[in-house]
Amino acid sequence: MVPPDGDWAARLAQAGWLLDDGTRHAGQGTRNRRLVLAEHYLELVWVEDAAEARANPLRLDRRADRQRTAASPFGIGLRGTPPEDERAHYRLHEALGFPLWVHRDEETGPERPLVVVLDLPEGAPRRPATAPVNPGRLLAVRHTGPSPASLPAFSGPSYEWRAGEHRLEVVTDAGPSVTLTDVLAVVAGP
Repeated sequence: MVPPDGDWAARLAQAGWLLDDGTRHAGQGTRNRRLVLAEHYLELVWVEDAAEARANPLRLDRRADRQRTAASPFGIGLRGTPPEDERAHYRLHEALGFPLWVHRDEETGPERPLVVVLDLPEGAPRRPATAPVNPGRLLAVRHTGPSPASLPAFSGPSYEWRAGEHRLEVVTDAGPSVTLTDVLAVVAGP
């Protein structure tokens, strides 16, 4: 989650990173812009309509208001289907036009990052088709917070957690480092 009136987009542009124009999430009360890499992307989301966000089961308004709610302002999205033996830890959210498995930490452990698994059809694009692609690959996600994300087994960039105040570093193998907000940075790795 980023502040809608923050200078994070300008900071990225000044550092040479390209963002797409983004999308409004109908029914969620949120909007986004994405920093797209070859195989992954960083989705920067903010609340655009607080009443709509409060009425949505995802309740992203709570994550956007982390100072008051203590909820993690971060989320991690994976592709696939949660393993059968872990499905009880997820609820199925189908209001987006495709199945989205939402980890129940959203309800019981909001201090943890929101974990979602996008159950997209085989062959679905791995990134937004119209977005400009930045050079490099995502190497790691370094998360600092009160509790780690409840992630299922996955292949891809590493996830590293340490205890502390909320902070997220997205580590890439190309491009410049830039601090986007007080809790979010893109870091040229490793």
